[in-house]
Amino acid sequence: MCIIPHMTDPLPLDMPAARAALDLLSDDPPPSVQLMAASSLAMQHYPLVDPAQTLLIIGPAPVEVVARLAGVLGQAYPLGHPVRLAGLEDGETTLESLPAIGSLGSGACLLIPPLSGAATYEKLQDVAAYLRAPEGCPWDRELTWDRLRAHLLEETHELLAALDAGDARKVSEELGDLLLQVAMQTQIAAEEGLFRFPDVVRQIVEKLIRRHPHVFGGAVVSGTDEVLANWEAIKRAERAENGETRSLLSGIPAGLPALAQADAYQDRVSRLAPTDVVEAPWLGLAELAPDAPVTPEQFGEALFELVAWARSRGIDAESALRQANARYAARIADAQET
Repeated sequence: MCIIPHMTDPLPLDMPAARAALDLLSDDPPPSVQLMAASSLAMQHYPLVDPAQTLLIIGPAPVEVVARLAGVLGQAYPLGHPVRLAGLEDGETTLESLPAIGSLGSGACLLIPPLSGAATYEKLQDVAAYLRAPEGCPWDRELTWDRLRAHLLEETHELLAALDAGDARKVSEELGDLLLQVAMQTQIAAEEGLFRFPDVVRQIVEKLIRRHPHVFGGAVVSGTDEVLANWEAIKRAERAENGETRSLLSGIPAGLPALAQADAYQDRVSRLAPTDVVEAPWLGLAELAPDAPVTPEQFGEALFELVAWARSRGIDAESALRQANARYAARIADAQET
């Protein structure tokens, strides 16, 4: 049996209790065991454990910590997942009912059996690497970043369609397909010596922490507007440190759909200063005579102002038009069937 200590625990593990807990597994030892102090696991927001391996949670833990454990573990395990109480007293419960046991005494532990099937991103990356291996799939081995570009766009739009439909099952499926794109593109980069999966994760984690000083540091903000203003200030400081001189709108993809791009431009500028919104942007076109010429510039300006008008009312113009398109397509389909 391989014991995997959790090296990121901020609190020390009660080793005598850990040894006693491991003795409980001596009759039927699993291939590997993760040891976690209950107090340390409860401090996490997402459980830093591998659900595919046995988990031993070592006490003591007061009532509020046990209740917090149920919430943390519930993000990685189903609520009906079995939990064994062992040590001072034995018992069986489920993750959902875990708070009912009250406190966890010194010398007591919780045994969380592994989930069947893959449940971690690392497993997905392993599958992607296997597909790319010599004994893997010929089609996957031929993939490149360029060949994956079209698939990335397709998967993104399929996810947007699922979000528009409010279909949670489909959203979960499409998020998985999009996650596969991340795994496969990362695997290609690793094989070419460009970067590895830990580099991708490290960079985004560092960026999130750096850009949220009001959460991970001592900064104080009054609300969302100040959060967004700080975000832009931090980004400008990062660019200056890297010697970059870019437009305020740099970084917004040129290939975005036009409505989404207009929304992104306006959102970026609004983080720095209030912007004026035309109250009825359609009036300029509505007041034209029926046979009056309209230039693309006039129509484009009206659309741009309409996006701002929608933003001021909490409406995402791109999503709204995409949903209107879907309703129109459904009406046409229904008309064809009747």
